[in-house]
Amino acid sequence: MRFFFISFVLLGCSILVNGVQAASEMEERAAIITSAKLAFRQGDFAQLEDMSRTYRTTKSRTPSGTWKLSMFYAGIGAAISTQVSPSGREAVFSDLENRAMTWAKRFPDSPSAHIMLSEIYIKHAWAFRGNEYADAVKPEAWVSFRKYISLAKQNLEAHKLVAAVDPAWYTTMISVARNESWERDKFDKLLSEALDHEPLFYATYFSALEYLLPKWHGGIKEIDAFAQNAVQRTSKEEGKSMYARIYWYASQSEFGNELFTESKARWPQMKGSFDDVIAQYPDAWNLNNYAKFACLAGDKPKAGELLNRIRPNIVIEAWEPQSLLQGCAKWALGK
Repeated sequence: MRFFFISFVLLGCSILVNGVQAASEMEERAAIITSAKLAFRQGDFAQLEDMSRTYRTTKSRTPSGTWKLSMFYAGIGAAISTQVSPSGREAVFSDLENRAMTWAKRFPDSPSAHIMLSEIYIKHAWAFRGNEYADAVKPEAWVSFRKYISLAKQNLEAHKLVAAVDPAWYTTMISVARNESWERDKFDKLLSEALDHEPLFYATYFSALEYLLPKWHGGIKEIDAFAQNAVQRTSKEEGKSMYARIYWYASQSEFGNELFTESKARWPQMKGSFDDVIAQYPDAWNLNNYAKFACLAGDKPKAGELLNRIRPNIVIEAWEPQSLLQGCAKWALGK
């Protein structure tokens, strides 16, 4: 069994490097992100328009079910983040804002140009605020933070007619709501409008979840109610899969590998939900994450079944820390 465990890990690493199937999700994400990142850096707004329009109208997805439109925006976000540094920060943000404004002037009916200008304003706001606890932020930093969050909101509202056809308009406005500490009724009205517009855009749920985290404006009970409601709203198209996707994101953003002890996530429901994810999108990325959560939940039979299934298709990025894969394999498959 020890030989089996070692060969399991080595085979997975080999396929991660040499195989296409196991890395298909990561490769597709990287291709979209890199293309959007380079196009924004080079000011190739025509390419950005072609990409965003295609992803928005076709609602196309990666092998795991992730919207390609989300990866497109992640690419521009990566281009912005890599340019911002403490030295010369204001000059960099001025350049970024001017670039987005130029994009919007050349393509005034572009949803993406207006959305990204507001995203830049939000990043600018956080550059002033920093990541300290609220009571450690200097008063003058709060003034600048609120100024740029307000600019982001004003820009979104001014261009809602053309930009809200893109579901990312709502995810950005939800970010504004979180940063402005909107009252729950006002937030719920925005979220309801967003989901009526496009109920299957995963990023809307993830952005709303951020608002509901304990460190912001909610708690674990609110998160659980949100996950249950999301399943009801999307069950016709997604089955029960949104429960797993929401708690999967909650693990990434807040609870880590303590998801089942720190939140109200219930493994029996999550397991059934993951089955629906896999039924639609049997990609190695999804299967690896399913196996990881089975291990974290202490479901040895399911973990062993999934580990055997993914043995030729290990995606190491799904296992954090990477020692978790080794420990899980030893526990579920060892004697």
